[in-house]
Amino acid sequence: MVRLQGELSVRSFKSVVLKVVAVLLFIVSSMDVFAQASEELRMLRVDELTDEQVRKFALDLSRLNISNQQMEVLALQKGMNPDEVVKLRARLALVRRMTTGNEPVQGPVVMSGKMDSIRSEERKPLESFQPVFGALQSKNFGDDVFANSRSTFEPNLRLPTPASYVLAADDEILIDISGYSEANYRLKISPEGSIRIPQVGPIVLSGTTIEQAKKIITNRLSSSIYTNIKSGKTRVDVSLGAIRSIKVTIIGEAVIPGTYTLPSLATVYNALYACSGISRNGSYRDIQLIRNNKVVATLDIYEYLLNGTRRNDMRLMDNDVIKVNAYQLRVELKGEVKRPGIYDVKGKETLVQIVQYAGGFTENAYLGRIRVFRNGEKGREITTLKETELKNTVMKPGDTYIIEKILNRFTNRVNIRGAVYRNGEYQLKTGMTLLALIEEADGVREDAFLSRGIIHRLKDDLSPSIVSFDLEKIKSGKQPDIQLQREDRVVIYSKFDLKEGYFVGIEGEVLMPGVFLYEEGITLQDLVLMAGGIKEAASVSRVEIARRVKAKDSVMLDSPRTAIIFQADIRSDLRDSTGINTMLLEPYDQVTVYRAPGYYEQRNVVVEGEVLYPGRYSLEGKSDRISDIVKRAGGLTKEAYLKGSVLVRKRSFSKAEQANAEQGLNNLLKQNVSSGVSIPYLQASYEEYIRKKSENVGINLDIILENPGSQYDLLLNDSDTLRIPKELQTVRVNGEVLYPALVRFNTDFRFKDYISGAGGFNERSARKKSYVVNANGSAQATKSFFFIKSYPRVYPGSEIYVPIKRERQRLTALEGITIGTTLVTLLAILLNVTNR
Repeated sequence: MVRLQGELSVRSFKSVVLKVVAVLLFIVSSMDVFAQASEELRMLRVDELTDEQVRKFALDLSRLNISNQQMEVLALQKGMNPDEVVKLRARLALVRRMTTGNEPVQGPVVMSGKMDSIRSEERKPLESFQPVFGALQSKNFGDDVFANSRSTFEPNLRLPTPASYVLAADDEILIDISGYSEANYRLKISPEGSIRIPQVGPIVLSGTTIEQAKKIITNRLSSSIYTNIKSGKTRVDVSLGAIRSIKVTIIGEAVIPGTYTLPSLATVYNALYACSGISRNGSYRDIQLIRNNKVVATLDIYEYLLNGTRRNDMRLMDNDVIKVNAYQLRVELKGEVKRPGIYDVKGKETLVQIVQYAGGFTENAYLGRIRVFRNGEKGREITTLKETELKNTVMKPGDTYIIEKILNRFTNRVNIRGAVYRNGEYQLKTGMTLLALIEEADGVREDAFLSRGIIHRLKDDLSPSIVSFDLEKIKSGKQPDIQLQREDRVVIYSKFDLKEGYFVGIEGEVLMPGVFLYEEGITLQDLVLMAGGIKEAASVSRVEIARRVKAKDSVMLDSPRTAIIFQADIRSDLRDSTGINTMLLEPYDQVTVYRAPGYYEQRNVVVEGEVLYPGRYSLEGKSDRISDIVKRAGGLTKEAYLKGSVLVRKRSFSKAEQANAEQGLNNLLKQNVSSGVSIPYLQASYEEYIRKKSENVGINLDIILENPGSQYDLLLNDSDTLRIPKELQTVRVNGEVLYPALVRFNTDFRFKDYISGAGGFNERSARKKSYVVNANGSAQATKSFFFIKSYPRVYPGSEIYVPIKRERQRLTALEGITIGTTLVTLLAILLNVTNR
């Protein structure tokens, strides 16, 4: 038991040590990465950045909501040269002007109500906020292999044991005997290199392959207790169980050099991943595997990255050493290559081969001039190369090759648009003229305005100019044809482009009122037909045409007319009834079809509750009142409670009523805000008011039925609902009472009795402002004269509301002293005046 506890404590200790080591390695790795990033930023040269890098950097700043000032502070903190910071600010401004046409003051500022086009292109968060300057820093080709958290390079332990696998201490051997004899053994190779099989004895296996071990074990078993193995009646299978761990040391330019414990099936790539890959100064082309003080393999990671081959990726053995050498020659490719980055140069490789490593040039690469930034004797130098010179270029340490984009500029383009059959861009052929271009565009349309066309042309200094022409004279030979130049834009106008758009309109009692295109020869009948025909409610004897008055017709009159009005009748079948129907309409005529007098659609009201025949009723006329509809519903039942009757009216305001209501609500909101009412509460109340589709109208049905046609007997509107309930027997008490409740109605109770039934007022009750809402929707307030309060009367179904008392702000000591001093001063003045 003691031994078991000791083993557990040792395991726990080892687990803790491993976790601490892992955390330390992570911290060291992070510090190393940060140091590398700072070093890169310290050596950053803004003049050697491409426009695409600066543009992506601007995008990252906008996504992270970092202003130009914040960016500059971060850059200086990370060690960037102040002169380069100034250059970077200027490059950012230039890129933003090229993209948006203006420069924002801050990175994330919104211009003219819109996000600038840099930010609107892709406004999605970055995967990590750490590399703020990542877009400006080039990566080593191959960095992503070991930085990708999804590529672990862990050895596959489920594969069959390789025949060449060399056994050593701690390897576990599985022996399976089948046939006439059955047995299974799981044995671990001892530190001395042997296993012990019962009744067979020790067998030395260390240093043998798994295939050799199988032969040795089979021979020993067949010569001892399992003699049937020789006859084939018994079989022996030997395989590898749990594999051992090995120690591998990684030195040189690794991100985290040190000694690592790996599975015995691990290879060099597994070890490189375990140390987080190659450091900034490490070579991807010269990685050595040292075994027993000899270099047994040299790895070139580019072979794996480019061809997928893992030549020399040997299986590691215990105490192997992996040395990552420093790079010898390194160059950088920027711009229009498929994989921009920093590349290691090995041996006698040429620049052409390095470009191939980068995936070759993109389709937009300009190969007539490749800029080269190179270290000179006293500073950086710049030269240029052509594509044909790449094979013979001698690369030097620190070279940066920038391949620019081909200009978005056409050398042989002309454009034609307007009244031709095929608008668009055309090739500028040698000696092409205006008529030749029009012929390629399949000629001018019939509506072409031939008297004058325009050619927009760029001068030698790229300033714009206009060349006018008369196409009719050119076609007739009276004027010479015009020789076209590169980037000429020919515009031939249509006759319809040069006059105001013509239209006619129709409104009123037609199925589809609206504005229609004027067509020559259109009549009133045609326009009504285009509008879907007339409605049933239309007045066939009241159609009006309003015609625009021309200026010359109105100037001569003492009181100028604004329109000429024609009136006519029309038949529903659109046949001629008067001469006006055949009169041609003119542009801008406005036709109005009026509603027939005396035509009304049915208007309905609903009667609910205690009447003999509740339901929906159509109004007979405009003068129908509440008493009329109650009579038509068969009168009241015995259970009808007249004082609880209510008229529910659909909200339908005229424009004037709506404007007055909105103005009143706005004034009320302002007063409530100044009174200290919370804005969210007011907003919720306002939204609730807007959402209401109907309102209750308080009525006195008993007075209405006693005096039909009186002022209390309201005229009914469409969609009104009259509700006549049964007699209610409760009164609800709400608000600032001790126990809001539903109290039974009692004819002997008064207002305070119902308050007492709800526990009475509390300390926050505003007694003076208590009110009652009756069952019919009417409300009654508490009246006060000096200190005497007159509470409203309560009826069955009423609801009592006790609002909260607004707390008064207490005077501070200083305010009390000030008021007291003022009162004393006034009293002294009064006494002085009195004594006089």
